[in-house]
Amino acid sequence: MAELIVVLVILAILAAFTIPAMLGFVEEAKGKAAIAEAREVYVAAQSTITGTANSEITDFSIQKKMVDLLKNDSLFFTGENAYDPEYQIMIENVRNDGSAYDLRDDYHIRKTIKMVVLLGKKGTDQENVIQRIQYINNGREYLATITPGGSAEITKIEKN
Repeated sequence: MAELIVVLVILAILAAFTIPAMLGFVEEAKGKAAIAEAREVYVAAQSTITGTANSEITDFSIQKKMVDLLKNDSLFFTGENAYDPEYQIMIENVRNDGSAYDLRDDYHIRKTIKMVVLLGKKGTDQENVIQRIQYINNGREYLATITPGGSAEITKIEKN
């Protein structure tokens, strides 16, 4: 009987060390999955903008074409208004003062918008060039930010 108790105590100690470590691996994997999804969004946005003549580019045309490119992937569009481009994707240009919209700063928008495509400042040669993509995964747990020529950044979203 004493041997059984010793074995159970050893198993409990091992579980106490390994379970939190395994949960950390799961969280890290979810974050990496969000980055992979954000890269797919980046490619869709880049493809849309590259394939559209400058005179035809409007926020809605970009949104609609991105939805068309991504609609077969259940990762991107779920729930009510799932395929409404204005509901899911926000297109913004860098403001004249150099500031830009950031999903990290707006909790209320994060509840609905899943993707923000930030383009260069209007009236410049960067007007239709992607400056940044932000993407929130379906579980609304992670915000992935991709900057061209830079690395992908993942931010865990705190539940409010």
